[in-house]
Amino acid sequence: MLPVLVTGATGNTGRLVAAGLRQLGVEVREGSRRGHPTFQWYDQSTWRRVLDGVGAVYIATPITAWVRKGEQSPPVGFAADAVEEFVEVAVTQGVQRLVLLAGRSARAEPVNEFMVDLERPVRQSDVEWTVLSPSVFSQSFALSPVREGIAAGHVDYIAVSDEVPIDFTDVTDIAEAAVRVLTTPGHGGMTYELSGPRALTEREAIAIISRTLGREITSRRIDLQQALQSGSGAGGLTEDSMALIDMAIRGRATSAYSLPSNGIQQLLDREPRSFEEFARQAAASGVWTSTTEIT
Repeated sequence: MLPVLVTGATGNTGRLVAAGLRQLGVEVREGSRRGHPTFQWYDQSTWRRVLDGVGAVYIATPITAWVRKGEQSPPVGFAADAVEEFVEVAVTQGVQRLVLLAGRSARAEPVNEFMVDLERPVRQSDVEWTVLSPSVFSQSFALSPVREGIAAGHVDYIAVSDEVPIDFTDVTDIAEAAVRVLTTPGHGGMTYELSGPRALTEREAIAIISRTLGREITSRRIDLQQALQSGSGAGGLTEDSMALIDMAIRGRATSAYSLPSNGIQQLLDREPRSFEEFARQAAASGVWTSTTEIT
């Protein structure tokens, strides 16, 4: 098997995908700023060398959302313009398979046009492609700023209502699914919806973490419109940022995120990891024991 390029190789899913491929004896090319050779989405001069001799690519892009007016930043969204150009280069260099990690919001209501723009060049490419479409990561509760809130005993979250269930997806399942698609035939032209075994409101998810830790964690919902209004004005968020956040949060309130799917079962022939499993593992790691970030 030809080498596989894993973009975002130091990220939530990429590092696990790279490790899973290596366990199968697959040569991995790590696509990251710290990789050898280095890879950056917004520096085309880094692309050809990292693609040399590669047969398949796992595409996990950075997300740029909270951008303030006047701030120097990549374009808001999921690096869709860079992905479009990257796919063209990859195909000309002989890449035969593309596996894209993309959220559900391209199929939510309202449709997240930023996510549609990300998926389009992969779906329209002339090589075998697969889209892995998970829900919100369970591991988002172990990342800033939610992680610090759990450690301190109180979490604020943005949502359109208190009763929005989300089928949180464990990154371990996502990575295993990606490894399966990258190393086995029969996945061309497929979109796999990846989910946890059941949907939970954010309040219910926080309650599970509270029980796991054996201490009280309070929570408060911040209304979406209130959050957007507070972020506007002089020095506030750009219009593109507010549009992306609005589409993402409202999209989570639809059935696109609340109805568990069978993608994990299809690909891995087992049930997905529960949120309780994630909470136990995260608690054991100590990630919620201090407000100082653990690296």
